[in-house]
Amino acid sequence: MSFRSMFQDVREAMDHVHLSGCLKEKTLENLKKYVVKDPRVPLLLSRMKEVGKVFLATNSDYSYTDAIMSYLFDFGGKDEAGSPQRPWRSYFDLIVVDTRKPLFFAEGTVLRQVNTDTGNLRMGTYTGPLQHCAVYSGGSSDLVCDLLGVKGKDILYVGDHIFGDILKSKKRQGWRTFLVVPELARELQVWTEKSELFEELRRLDLLLAELYQDLDSSSSERPDISSIKHQIQKVTHEMDMCYGKMGSLFRCGSRQTLFASQLMRYADLYAASFLNFLYYPFSYLFRAAPALVGCRAALALPAGCPVPLRQPRRPAVADAA
Repeated sequence: MSFRSMFQDVREAMDHVHLSGCLKEKTLENLKKYVVKDPRVPLLLSRMKEVGKVFLATNSDYSYTDAIMSYLFDFGGKDEAGSPQRPWRSYFDLIVVDTRKPLFFAEGTVLRQVNTDTGNLRMGTYTGPLQHCAVYSGGSSDLVCDLLGVKGKDILYVGDHIFGDILKSKKRQGWRTFLVVPELARELQVWTEKSELFEELRRLDLLLAELYQDLDSSSSERPDISSIKHQIQKVTHEMDMCYGKMGSLFRCGSRQTLFASQLMRYADLYAASFLNFLYYPFSYLFRAAPALVGCRAALALPAGCPVPLRQPRRPAVADAA
């Protein structure tokens, strides 16, 4: 059995689970087990709605969305701030279900209004103005901008899928993007607890550079770097093992993973949870750390020679919670 066939089997099984609807059925049977509820969600959305517009775009149908959101916003009468509980739809200016992302960020589909009492779609294409607390089905990212009266750069889009959410919304619409990466919490924990390993790897890199410090293209000497290479491999392996059997989501040995490179290219912000926004003023300016050259090794070329520079690292919204 090849890795390709194993991937195909898992992919087909996951597609079947999603398309058949049995995954959602099992989830709804035991929401407490599968859905994490946090009383800070209504608080954050309330504050966000006070200073701007908030919309929800999901691939799920209305019945499933209503069940999930009703559960998430049910806190026995009051939210985290002590305010009276209100319907979840009141936290959003626009709600769109059945979006079929990533198609949603291209030509999209027909926009129709949802009957929130029955969950059925109303006949015909919806062309009227935005209605408060109304729910729509289908549509496209262009229609979202039109209904809300905003441009691409005015939107901060929060998603958890690097391709279907972040990459497509950034390339197609130019939206500002926030990627939710739950695994980041574990990554930061390893980074903190095993910082001595990262420092050791940095020390070995410097030691390697010192061996070549006084050599140039005329040198015939070949420094013996076998010992340092062996130590680098040993430290790198030990670092990888700290993340568990599946390894790190962001690094493979001392190199970035494809996911990490896409994250830094397309995600303006990223964090383990969007709830981290609670600990920043909405006027906060997030800036990436300054970097002259992002590659691991750079050549000093004569003036006038073009040098490709990698995009600077995107800032993460720290786990302030």
